[in-house]
Amino acid sequence: MPVKYITDWRSKKFTEIIDVRSPKEYYEDHIPKSINLPVLNDSERSLIGSIYKKDSPFKAKKLGASIISKNISKFIKNEFLYKAGDWKPLIYCWRGGQRSKSLAIILSEIGWEVFVVKDGYKRYRNYINQNLNKLTNIFKFIVLRGATGTGKTKILSRLEKMGCPALNLEVLANHKGSLLGKNAASPQPSQKLFESLIYSKLNEFDKKYPVIIESESSKIGNLYLPSQMIKKIKISPCIDLEANIKARADFLVKDYSEFILNKNNFKDFFRHTRKKLGNKIVSKWSQNYRKSNWNELALQLINEYYDPLYKHKKNEKENNILEIYKLNKINTSSINKISDYLKEKYFKVSSKL
Repeated sequence: MPVKYITDWRSKKFTEIIDVRSPKEYYEDHIPKSINLPVLNDSERSLIGSIYKKDSPFKAKKLGASIISKNISKFIKNEFLYKAGDWKPLIYCWRGGQRSKSLAIILSEIGWEVFVVKDGYKRYRNYINQNLNKLTNIFKFIVLRGATGTGKTKILSRLEKMGCPALNLEVLANHKGSLLGKNAASPQPSQKLFESLIYSKLNEFDKKYPVIIESESSKIGNLYLPSQMIKKIKISPCIDLEANIKARADFLVKDYSEFILNKNNFKDFFRHTRKKLGNKIVSKWSQNYRKSNWNELALQLINEYYDPLYKHKKNEKENNILEIYKLNKINTSSINKISDYLKEKYFKVSSKL
């Protein structure tokens, strides 16, 4: 059965998408939901590339073929041996060249219907670059707005689990969106992968519904939002969340518990804010941190840092306020309650903005 070269990787006729590039290439960016089965790992790819440039392309191809054959043999034994006859893999490498072709031919000769992305990852990446802003423009947005500690990300996560079109950018960015938002356990994705994840998520949504999104600045951690998304966040209608400061402080202490235990997060935060706010204010924060006075510290951060920053950013935006929702407490019960309310009101076919 001959290998079929296609240009549309979004078709649902494929059973599985296989990225045969090296782990480093895959980590930087890949088609979402693809698996990585590298026919050359990072060190092998580097070695073959060095021989190709410094010695001989022919010598590099011979050694490359022997390594690729060995790796494909392992994949057949460990990954493909129990695949059914109707399994239909889509394979891609950097440019649809030798790496994807090597695996595709062998799987095709076994008897599977095999597809290869013509021009490989390069085609995919060009498509994302050209269409991410276009796709963003197709949707209407509802912006979930509120000061730090009002549970916006939790609400979006709940709505997402309920099947609503919620775009949770902080989850995709693996960052809570503030100076204390770094996830010490795992790094942020690359800028390219972040954009891929946004496109993939938007592409899942039904265009007859508005997309609910948190009010973000242009940057989450080290990652930049697509330009058109920044514009939409600034002008789309919004729902304002309000809660008393004590409820917000209690929520932050629980929500940031993993960050509290990482001293490096606060060292960086104190160093950064000391330059802007001065030693007197930040020294009080630092003292409460050393004494583990978490609620007192949360109250100080809200009053002296987060709320002034939020008010400044809020004034830069031109959102029409759909409604103001007041939270007495911020816990699982209240998050479920507002999520149920938002789904009922805004995510029915008949809902109009």
